[in-house]
Amino acid sequence: MGIIAKQSIGNAIVSYIGIVVGFVLTVYLFPNILEADQFGLTRTMIAIMAIGSTLVSLGIPGAIIKYHPLLSKSTKNPKGLFITFLIPVLFAFVFFATAFILLKDFVLKFYTETPLMPEFYLYLIPLVLFAICYEIIKRYVNAQFDTVFASFTEEILLRLVLIVFLAFYFFDLISFSTFIFLFVANYGLQFLILFIYAFSNGYLNFSVSPDIFTKNLFKEVGTYSLYTLLGGVTVMIVGHIDMLMISSMIGLSETGIYSIAFYVGSVIAIPSRAISKIALPLISEEFENNNLNEIGKIYKQTSLNQYLFGLLLFIGVVANIDNFFMLLPEEYATGSIVIFVIGTANLINMITGSCSQIVICSPFYRFGLYFSVLLVILTITLNFWLIPIYGILGAAIATATSISLTNIIKVLFIWMKLKIQPLDIKSFYLTIIGALALSVSYLIPVVDNFYFDILIRSFSIAVMYLFLVWIFKVSIELNRSFDTLLQKIFKQ
Repeated sequence: MGIIAKQSIGNAIVSYIGIVVGFVLTVYLFPNILEADQFGLTRTMIAIMAIGSTLVSLGIPGAIIKYHPLLSKSTKNPKGLFITFLIPVLFAFVFFATAFILLKDFVLKFYTETPLMPEFYLYLIPLVLFAICYEIIKRYVNAQFDTVFASFTEEILLRLVLIVFLAFYFFDLISFSTFIFLFVANYGLQFLILFIYAFSNGYLNFSVSPDIFTKNLFKEVGTYSLYTLLGGVTVMIVGHIDMLMISSMIGLSETGIYSIAFYVGSVIAIPSRAISKIALPLISEEFENNNLNEIGKIYKQTSLNQYLFGLLLFIGVVANIDNFFMLLPEEYATGSIVIFVIGTANLINMITGSCSQIVICSPFYRFGLYFSVLLVILTITLNFWLIPIYGILGAAIATATSISLTNIIKVLFIWMKLKIQPLDIKSFYLTIIGALALSVSYLIPVVDNFYFDILIRSFSIAVMYLFLVWIFKVSIELNRSFDTLLQKIFKQ
């Protein structure tokens, strides 16, 4: 089994466990323990953290992936690259923290309808620091073709610790202020654990690698980092501007409702994140080797496998939508249509495969910035237009339309420049199989106990869907895994 299959399977296992843990945390515990505005506060803090940490990053996380193969050969101390990458980021953070404090009154003018923001404003500073340190160490570990443990800390460990903190708050062992303090500190714990893992595996040391900074190489890495910084900021703005605009325009309670629906719709994209974690360094290495044929294979492979697993999750969510809202307070029911809109957009994006990774790793990486600027303009414009009219549904339509349209443009760009594209007739077959599996779920009588109904409905969909995928040999990788499993079973 190749490295992309091994790492993707490992990431997928971690991600699907993370789905369960994340579902319990985000969909059940958060909305049933915290008030909607308190939950909305945590989502707004995460949105600001994401944008702030991207600004502080200086584009270095992307440069780590692209240039690690080259830089590790250009230095006598490849294990010192982590500290070398981290130092400029820490300097940038000092400037960010200073500006964030000085601009406090200006920023809070946008949150006059959200009284919780002023109380916890300064908590955002350490939150951004922890987030960017974690992003640097995660990308550095991923560059060693080791992605599974980082996925574990991000998808499972962070959430399990948060469940413990929520339990403390639920049983009145801590106040809400203490909970937010622990909420922030948890991101620092995540970084510390991954750092210890990297050090214990010999990936890094505490010295720098100054010999990588030859004039030409420094200019090349710096230019790339600048473009990825600008592109990364725009991506983060697009990914979180809806939360920030909802919280400032219609309040934290609506933010909490929207974030639940958005989370469920985004669960569909988890296979994409799992596959792209290992696909990105591989694509980077193949560009370094000028192996366009292999990049084309990875492009089609990621598209098909992302869509295969994403479609299964999508039809599972759609089939259980009524059961899902029985888990939540009644006020959250208005988010049902948001789930469908965001889920559909994620399916479209998964079909486009690793288009974003190919653009940023290719000689045309500068165009990634242009695409990102287009995405920001579309997203902000559509959100300003649609949120006042349709509320949280407007935000969902704006985000889904902007991201899907931009990814389609990237696919056309890659096809024109590199003559490769991700589409495969097997994706059409998958769509038919998905429709058949979803149809079967509607033939199942409703069970009074909605937990059993979820179990029966989901199991039936999964069995029929995967069986048809296996029979018609839609995915070579999946069939190999099934065949290996069956051989082991029958040998026993």
